[in-house]
Amino acid sequence: MNRTTGLLAALLVTFSTSSAFAQSGVWDGLARTTFDIAAATLRIPCAALQDGTGMAIPGFAPAFALNLQLVDNELRLIEPIQAFEEIPEICLDTLVVDGNIAVYSTESAELDSIAAENTNRFYSIELQATIPSDGPINFTAVTVEDRLYIRPFYEGEIFATRAGIAPYPKEFVYENDLVDEALRRMLLGLNVHQAGILEIQCDFYDPLELLEVVGSLDGNNQYRIKPSLTAADNDKIFSIDCTVFDHDINRLELTTPIVEWIITLP
Repeated sequence: MNRTTGLLAALLVTFSTSSAFAQSGVWDGLARTTFDIAAATLRIPCAALQDGTGMAIPGFAPAFALNLQLVDNELRLIEPIQAFEEIPEICLDTLVVDGNIAVYSTESAELDSIAAENTNRFYSIELQATIPSDGPINFTAVTVEDRLYIRPFYEGEIFATRAGIAPYPKEFVYENDLVDEALRRMLLGLNVHQAGILEIQCDFYDPLELLEVVGSLDGNNQYRIKPSLTAADNDKIFSIDCTVFDHDINRLELTTPIVEWIITLP
């Protein structure tokens, strides 16, 4: 058995072990790695397993959920450990195994504290462990840095107009070119303080069901005001809303209307 294979056998559990899915609830609801203050444990909902070249390691699950408990100023790997058959869509952390060295890293850890000063505080952490031939696996901190995250915000104009009269008469068809224009406005008015992987999407928002689908163009729905609407529905609103999702911290950061139509019928 080579060194790396022996290390992984000591470090990680597979689906066949009885503890692989035990107590998986400790990660329930976690959007990112979180330090559980009460349990003095770093809860890691997903870390992608890689070798020293950044590649997957054959014969082992591609990602794991882990727990590292604080013991005498070190973080000890403890059960439960959960293996994933595939890397989840959201997997923010990495666990690199190279020879008898394991390095865990994250850019998005947080405390489970509800204190206001911790709401937007995130931690970049790198931990390293030298794997013993037997006994517990303890990680020590290489770097721990915190940062105060400033959410992106929209500082542009929210364009308000009327639906049911010109230039948007009752028979007007609302198409995807309006969504494209809203996205353009969003990009022009979005203020981003910190670089990251942001996903910005815009679409019609119609919670009062004022619109009906009348067709499709290039895979996008076309809408029109429902013929059943009357003056009794005046002042009701539908809109095009845009959202900003930060993939670096797995969090929806912003939802804002860009264009609002106010029903105005005679």
